[in-house]
Amino acid sequence: MDAQEFEELLITLDELYSANRYLEYIELSSAAIDSAYAMALYDKAMHLLRYRCMSYFQVGDLQISINLLEQYRELTFLYGNDIDVIQYYSLASIYWGTFGHLKKSEEFMMKGLRIAERIQHVESMGKIYNNLSGLEIELGKYDKAKELAIKSLYYANEYETKHVHPYKGIIHSKTNLAIAHIWLEEFTEAQELLKNLLETIHTPPYSKAQLEVFNAYALLCERQGYVGEAIDMYQKSKHFAMQNNDLALLQIIYNSLVKLIEDQGNKIILCAIQKEYINILLEIQRENYTQVLFEMEYNAQKKQFERNSYIDPLTNIYNRRYFDEHAEKMVENAARENHQLAFMMVDLDHFKSINDSNGHLFGDDALTITATTLHNYFQPYESIVARFGGDEFIILTHLKEGESVRAIAQNLYDTLTSLSLTINDEVVHLEFSIGVSTNEYGQFTQVEPLIQHADSALYMSKRNGRNQITLYNQYSDVGNSK
Repeated sequence: MDAQEFEELLITLDELYSANRYLEYIELSSAAIDSAYAMALYDKAMHLLRYRCMSYFQVGDLQISINLLEQYRELTFLYGNDIDVIQYYSLASIYWGTFGHLKKSEEFMMKGLRIAERIQHVESMGKIYNNLSGLEIELGKYDKAKELAIKSLYYANEYETKHVHPYKGIIHSKTNLAIAHIWLEEFTEAQELLKNLLETIHTPPYSKAQLEVFNAYALLCERQGYVGEAIDMYQKSKHFAMQNNDLALLQIIYNSLVKLIEDQGNKIILCAIQKEYINILLEIQRENYTQVLFEMEYNAQKKQFERNSYIDPLTNIYNRRYFDEHAEKMVENAARENHQLAFMMVDLDHFKSINDSNGHLFGDDALTITATTLHNYFQPYESIVARFGGDEFIILTHLKEGESVRAIAQNLYDTLTSLSLTINDEVVHLEFSIGVSTNEYGQFTQVEPLIQHADSALYMSKRNGRNQITLYNQYSDVGNSK
């Protein structure tokens, strides 16, 4: 599959998912994910994996869905940005909540919400407030559930239009709002919401979200005393949940059916329903989804510990240890393929005087904004960005075909020297010295010469007055400054 075919398939898959055609999405997405990996398009691979994971969840195949969640988590913490991490936390919270671990579910939701509020990501905030609403319903806190569902719908532009990219999952938020209304005995409001939702649901196969609308309508009938109508709706929902093998949803449906039929006093039907319910409970026990989730959580914590050993705690970019363990392989691969790498050493000029004049917190801010700028600048490249120590940063980056080392270094210098911080109404402009070397299109098979050459170039930048770039040139004393 070439790049154009991949992009066309990606568009098709997005359309299928948006149309709730989950089985077709599952059928076509495997090849697309393989291609995304092959082309190192990890952002696209994460996108596809997330939707594939949710597609299996929507059709009720929870075992495969959980396995995909683990694969998605791995990719997210290797290559993902803040939004990818939020989306993982949101997915994880749904699974924990589905199997009754409400405290764990809330823990993941709040992790995601803190990041979403920090970066003001509307879609994520809408989704998380909806999930929190569902959690409050489980806890029987219906006033709070109602408040959170309305907040979720606010982010979907249902009550006030202001968001450029609103939350799109309004079927979930409206269902939760309807359920809260039902338990608060606000039946008219619930009836109106569910009527509107039911009008959008046409022919099977039905998604999990659509079956939850049927269940909410059955609950409305039940709470209003229309027992026969409630049983019919639960039976309909049960039929399609069985087709989807959605054990978690079936457990909810059977729990309601048993109570209603028991109240009716029909012992023959009750016996049959109870027998079916026991079989569902036994199958859930056999699948042991909770154990899979706990193992996944243990592995996640273990990997987080490993990740922390590679991350500089102040700047949140890689540290020297990570660079030392991963740069060698990058240089060896480039030598094998005759690819050009650039190595840069970036020094924040006059850092000691910045600290002495403005305080260590200001100095920390200067280091943090520098690290963030470097990380963002090299995001489109295959690269390692790390704090080398103190006020010095290092970057090893794979140059794209036809790109000039000097142009990239100059653009980076221009980006860095545009940075400033304000303290006591005074603007402090940051200055940088940069030393640059290359692997000469794969001539070097080790990292050490690149470091030595860049260090020599950096020394020249400092000796010539700081706040400049020097490119190492093996045919002159050290390099060319600018």
